[in-house]
Amino acid sequence: MTDSCPKLEKKEKTKDRLFLECLEKAEGDKIRAHAIYNHIKTNHRQQGDEDLDQREKWPMLAPLLILYTLGTIGVLALVFGFLANKLNWW
Repeated sequence: MTDSCPKLEKKEKTKDRLFLECLEKAEGDKIRAHAIYNHIKTNHRQQGDEDLDQREKWPMLAPLLILYTLGTIGVLALVFGFLANKLNWW
């Protein structure tokens, strides 16, 4: 069986080595070492992905600009209507 899964064995050895390094950093605390290990593994997976902040910046910015613009126009219209009513501009 060892001949059929060399990649799996290499992966397990890497995992063990990484976990032992995390255990050393955590000063023997297994729960903390596991948390560090998960954090490192998650960061390694996300490095290959595209930058999510860059991808999401513009789709979220456009609706906000539209809403702020409509809100500003609405407030100006209310102020203008209030002043027009008080100053008898109609």
